[in-house]
Amino acid sequence: MKKLAKQIIEKNRLVIALTILITLFLGFFLGNLRINPDILSYFPKNDPDVQLLNYLGEEYGGNSLAMIVLEAGDVFTTEIIGLIHELTTRLQLEPGVAYVTSLTNTLDIKTDEYGFEIGRLVDTANLPRDPEALAALKEYTLSKEMFRNNLVTEDATATLIICRLETNSDQVATCRRLKEIVKETAPATKIYYGGIPFMILDLHHMITGDLKVLIPMVSAVIILFLYLGFRKWDGVFLPLLSVAMSLVWTLGIMSLLKFQLSIISNIIPVVLIAVGNAYTIHVLSRFNETRNHDGLATALSEIGVPVALAGVTTIAGFLSFIFGSYLVMIQEFGIFAALGVLFALFISLTFIPALLARKKKAPDRKGKVEKRTKSPGLTGRITRGIEQLVTQRPKTIVWVGIFLAVIALTGIPRISRRVNLVEYFQPQAPIRQAETILEEKFGGSGIIQILAEGDIQDPAVLREMEKLEEFLLAQEGIHNSQSVVNLLKELNHAMGEGKTLPDTKEKVMNLWFLLEGEEVMTHLVNAGRTKAVIQARTVASLEGSRAHKLVKAINEYTAGINPELVKFSQTGMPVIYRNLDLSILKSQFQSLISAVLLVFIIMLFLLGSLAGGLLGLVPILFTLVLIFGFMGYAKIPLDIATVLVASVTIGIGIDYSIHFLSRYRQELAQAAAAAGTPTSAPTGALTGTPTGAESRLVEAAVRATLNTTGGAILINVFTVAFGFLALIFSQLVPIQRFGVLIFVTMLGAGFGAIVLLPAILLMSGARLNLRPVAGRVNGRREG
Repeated sequence: MKKLAKQIIEKNRLVIALTILITLFLGFFLGNLRINPDILSYFPKNDPDVQLLNYLGEEYGGNSLAMIVLEAGDVFTTEIIGLIHELTTRLQLEPGVAYVTSLTNTLDIKTDEYGFEIGRLVDTANLPRDPEALAALKEYTLSKEMFRNNLVTEDATATLIICRLETNSDQVATCRRLKEIVKETAPATKIYYGGIPFMILDLHHMITGDLKVLIPMVSAVIILFLYLGFRKWDGVFLPLLSVAMSLVWTLGIMSLLKFQLSIISNIIPVVLIAVGNAYTIHVLSRFNETRNHDGLATALSEIGVPVALAGVTTIAGFLSFIFGSYLVMIQEFGIFAALGVLFALFISLTFIPALLARKKKAPDRKGKVEKRTKSPGLTGRITRGIEQLVTQRPKTIVWVGIFLAVIALTGIPRISRRVNLVEYFQPQAPIRQAETILEEKFGGSGIIQILAEGDIQDPAVLREMEKLEEFLLAQEGIHNSQSVVNLLKELNHAMGEGKTLPDTKEKVMNLWFLLEGEEVMTHLVNAGRTKAVIQARTVASLEGSRAHKLVKAINEYTAGINPELVKFSQTGMPVIYRNLDLSILKSQFQSLISAVLLVFIIMLFLLGSLAGGLLGLVPILFTLVLIFGFMGYAKIPLDIATVLVASVTIGIGIDYSIHFLSRYRQELAQAAAAAGTPTSAPTGALTGTPTGAESRLVEAAVRATLNTTGGAILINVFTVAFGFLALIFSQLVPIQRFGVLIFVTMLGAGFGAIVLLPAILLMSGARLNLRPVAGRVNGRREG
């Protein structure tokens, strides 16, 4: 490390030039970075349930339903009927829309004394105008189950237009255009937009808005705390410069590799701004202790190892998301957040020292150092207060830590898991209000789909499909089922056979012939009549527990049907929610275990003993217990954002322990050298040193560490904590929760590292077998 540090300092111009060139090159690609808010596109492609969902979408005209609700005093007026017709016609012509269903184009089978007619519910060529005709249309429509509470509410005050979007279409662009058409056509009508496609459009707007607001806000918070900590503009400018460059590198590579920002990865800029400055903070803090240019290489070699190890632990925390994460966007977040941290680490250990090496030292540098020592500023005053508290009451601190941990443990069982996409929006958000309307009046905007494979024209197969539909509608939260069975029963009723399925295959084929050419059939049955889809509507706000129960019930029911007759396979939002809920729990455990294990190995390597490795984990384990307990008591659930907190906690929070213990061992070496004790001896085995002397050495090392590295840790704690707290201004609820949890996490990690850890060292440091490391020469600072 010493040779590399010397090369960086001596060849500072080359280091600066190369870093700037890389930044300019990758910055060129930032303009091509795109946002993809489509949550469904991030489901794993190898999941059989996702594969079935995509197959049904491709083969049966799309499975993304954009729903438009029109509210009126009475839907059955000439003006509203005409408006529905105009909207249906215009929306159907829009690219990306596979099919539109509304009152004016829905299929209807009418019967009278002369026979029956297969046509449309409303004769759009001759819209009803007189009150009698409108009243008759209203009475007829509301008398049929396939329309009532499906396309129009029972009180006729709201109607639904369903746009089935093509698979792989640009849903953001399509939905944006659908809204424009509706506003142009019905400017004075009360409109609600619901369904996953409109959620995706709103997410796109929110992600864009968050990036514009949160990045400046987080930057302002960090500037404030950096200035309060360093009290000079170098301490503000250099950390932000390193973060800005690492951000350009990260987003530039994302764009270059054709990755897009998601609702999770859009917080990468905030994460890097809040986290990436830590490495430069510690480099600056150590360089500020160096009195002349010749000591810069030594300072860099001393601080380089703990900074590098701290960066590796943070990277490990983010990379843990690759394992066990169900959503691809969480894996992508882990990869690029880790890459961003790596870049921030690299720039902090190369470009920043090179810049500092270019800066000439003033001749009265020593005087400035002494002046600053006499006036330590806010950070110095806080660390002095912590020093007095820790050295005077270490046992009290440890018992307080134990008490807080016990209280937090009782809150952990209260934690719940939530996968409800609707709850990602704030209560006052229009999309959430629309989903409430859709749930109350039309049964919801989510869909559940079941693929039937067999001879679809076989009456026995059709009867099994009919019974399955009846079973579905008996389940809580499922409404408005649709399949070819419904049409065949309606047509059979029109033929005078009763509203039942035909009892022979020949009769089925005859009825089928009458339905040939109707577009709706292509959305229900394949051309070979060997596969058919049963589709029902469910609430988009389906909870994980309800999704588990529903999917299990359907699977148990279909398992009892003879697969040689007909095979049923289910997919849709309940199945996806179930898988997502299971993945949250699995991802939490896998990422947590892998991150803790890797961090322990790193601490073992750094401290050279098993006791030391376990000691380094104390602050982070304390923080984990604290944050999970806080989640339980604050009723913050595990979701796609908060599931990230544990690994982020480990990755970021362990940095403080690494820096503290690394500097502690150096200060212990200095204290041992001053006392005439061999630096190679472990604490607790200091040759010829009595126990009282051992304790004094530990206390001296703790005091020195708190007044040097402790200040840098304190600055970092406040910048990261309050930087993440700015996420409460995000428009997305999971991101707000994430910000609050990281805020609490960083405060807990800071307490663990500079309050609890020193207290433990003071109580048992002489028995922990931590080897002092000679980071000083002759008991004094180099340079």
